[in-house]
Amino acid sequence: MLFSTIIVGVFVFVLGQIVLKWIIEPTQKLREVISEVVFYLASDHSDIHCASIVEKEIALSAGKNLKRLGARLVSSQQLIPFYNQLRKICGLPKPENIVKASKQLSLISSSMWSDNNDKYDRLNLYRKNVCEYLSVPDPVDDGFSKQDLIDNINEIREINKSRNKAVL
Repeated sequence: MLFSTIIVGVFVFVLGQIVLKWIIEPTQKLREVISEVVFYLASDHSDIHCASIVEKEIALSAGKNLKRLGARLVSSQQLIPFYNQLRKICGLPKPENIVKASKQLSLISSSMWSDNNDKYDRLNLYRKNVCEYLSVPDPVDDGFSKQDLIDNINEIREINKSRNKAVL
């Protein structure tokens, strides 16, 4: 009787460790990376929007942070076994949304150096997309909806087209 109690105790302990190491810790790591994304989007917001006028090292660091976070998002999601089943239970984003968020973070990093007239609207749109894909609130609520930003970008395109036609 004592022996079977010990065996059951060891079995429960081992099973608990498996669940902890395979499911709980990787899920927690993904949540931490998502929270880091939100943190960096908020804390580096001005450096991202003013990349051409802040110290180059600061702007480069902000861009690298976003690219690294995008890669960490995807890799953290890959660590979770049975992700599609667990994401519903744990309230995690869809795998395709994690990849989309990662791509948007990369777009922010590369677009922050743009000289286009719609640069700020694009950066804000990419930020809003990241937050939507990761199901987190926008840390820098600027009062513009995604549709407002898209309309602004399209309006700037039309203005640029008409300017180019006038020049020709």
